[in-house]
Amino acid sequence: MGGYRVWIPALLLVWGCQCWVNPSWARRELRKLDEPLSTAFRLVLVETPTFTSSSATITTYERKSPTEDWLKVGEPARAKVGRAGVGWGHPYMDLARPGEPIKREGDKRAPAGVFSLSRPFGFGSSNLFNYMQLEKGQHFCVDDTASDHYSRIVSSKMAGPETSGERMWAIDLYRKGILVDYPTSRTAKAGSCIFVHVWSSPDKPTVGCVAASEPTVKRLQKWVSDPDAKAVIAIVPVEAEDRLLGLPGHR
Repeated sequence: MGGYRVWIPALLLVWGCQCWVNPSWARRELRKLDEPLSTAFRLVLVETPTFTSSSATITTYERKSPTEDWLKVGEPARAKVGRAGVGWGHPYMDLARPGEPIKREGDKRAPAGVFSLSRPFGFGSSNLFNYMQLEKGQHFCVDDTASDHYSRIVSSKMAGPETSGERMWAIDLYRKGILVDYPTSRTAKAGSCIFVHVWSSPDKPTVGCVAASEPTVKRLQKWVSDPDAKAVIAIVPVEAEDRLLGLPGHR
């Protein structure tokens, strides 16, 4: 796959929680999301009760134009996030209040914020639009902060034998999934390889991704693969939803 660039949320293999306190949070009570939420037509909302909870609920919404209200589609589904919960993703650090965590590589937290959903992926072939079939040696997600390929999917050869990362073709939970375009930062070690994928069990959290039952992931793959959907995912604790303008109920 060479240098195919996918800015995806890392499979959070992060090193311990680092809580970041921004003295300017009081001036940024709310944030208007110009992109990607303002242009989206489909939304996957992943809500956790608190920042430390690993259990979540997925609710899907859609609208016919960016000026209309979101309408709920289907029934909510159970999901799991990082073992340590969620932490504000790199683009949303300025929304953190004192004591709230910031996503870091290896911290076992999912990134909080709103991100585009790019490509469905999996082991077998599929007729889904822009589908990526995982192939041995060709789909290696780099989580090594020392690598120039950090948070990119490249071939194993391009990554190099000393680079740490995920051999996506060998991870059974990736038999069905969706890439999350998480705009990370290598210098900040802000997390890498973030996906929506199949869970190992309803009670087992992830190391930083969003996981759900296989039928739920399959449904989401089909639902977000429409090229006109401009689908996004919002990962957020209920207590912080009012800081993400544009979500259902927070215009």
